[in-house]
Amino acid sequence: MARYATDLGIGDYIVFQDTDDYAFSQDSVFLANMAKLTPSDVVLDLGCGSGILSTLAIIKKHVKKAVGIELQPHVADMARDSAIQNGLQDKFEVLCADVKDIRNVIKAESFDKVLCNPPYFANGDLLTNKNLSRIESTATLDDFVKGAAYALRFGGDLWIIVKADRFASLIHSLKSCNLEPKEATLVYPKPTSDADVVIVKARKGGKEGLKISSFFVTDDKGEYTDKYKEMYV
Repeated sequence: MARYATDLGIGDYIVFQDTDDYAFSQDSVFLANMAKLTPSDVVLDLGCGSGILSTLAIIKKHVKKAVGIELQPHVADMARDSAIQNGLQDKFEVLCADVKDIRNVIKAESFDKVLCNPPYFANGDLLTNKNLSRIESTATLDDFVKGAAYALRFGGDLWIIVKADRFASLIHSLKSCNLEPKEATLVYPKPTSDADVVIVKARKGGKEGLKISSFFVTDDKGEYTDKYKEMYV
């Protein structure tokens, strides 16, 4: 394993990652930027990995506090070290735990918002550190949704990103946990392609009513859209 620092392009903030682990992608940047967060929010980051979502929530949305839950001890350690390096250790706490054991590590209904970039694929190849983050080897999409429902206060919001072909499964899982889908943004690499991922906001105890929008990474000319560029400033 070889640790390296990824420059976030915001001041001197960095995130430590490891060559043997799955590196965070632009999808995490999309989720962190699209999530509607406020300075009074206490945020839970389920399956926090390197801590990219929590870090961006703190430095860009100025949330009050973020708590990350990460299964892999060495990854949790890296997230903690990133928080220290960034001077955010008083605002970002990392718990090394299984999302399926969430009732043993946090109090019910103690968070205003939950951020989650769960493993994208239900099946995959042999277990590796990288696949732990990409494949449902230890916890399923349902497990992450149930964890979010347990953690959120009534009226709180889950912001979650999944592959577009799992949108229907996500909706089913959300509704079964009293998390009502309120917003969905389909993310397209370019105007002529199919949607790649979908970012969903679901409210605990919310009323029915879903608004759907689209986000394009590049335009017809293959150039990055203004909305995409805004996420990296």
